[in-house]
Amino acid sequence: MGGTDGRDRDHPDGATVEAGLALARAFTGISVRAVAAAGDLVTVPQLRVLLLIADAGRTNVAAVGRELDVHPSNATRVLVRLGRAGLVDRRPDPEDRRHLIVELTPAGRELIRDVDAHRRAAVAELLARVPAGRRAGAAELLAALADAATAPTI
Repeated sequence: MGGTDGRDRDHPDGATVEAGLALARAFTGISVRAVAAAGDLVTVPQLRVLLLIADAGRTNVAAVGRELDVHPSNATRVLVRLGRAGLVDRRPDPEDRRHLIVELTPAGRELIRDVDAHRRAAVAELLARVPAGRRAGAAELLAALADAATAPTI
């Protein structure tokens, strides 16, 4: 809705968007450093795939492709690499042999735990550098942003 100053209150202003971009760069840096600290076993895009699988618990190649918005053959290539690294297990779906079930291996779950521990510590350190008075409401805003980022767009 429009405000009395002529701006649309439902759309963020340029300064808010720029602050969001700066925060996205900071979080990308945190993820890159966390992957490196966990032994550089995967790239950040491969970590995204592992996290998708972890969130699903069990999925299939087609679903991974849909989530990544890529052709299933591209998803297959990533999953083959992760399988060779011992991080995911792919096996035929007993209910539909046309599909492969994809799950994390114990090594894949351990890698995610390690990366998340590094990211959690880095985010806590970042937040600790912000004066307490300016952190008020941060958890609520960050949760709202996380919810908006995972909300269906269809």
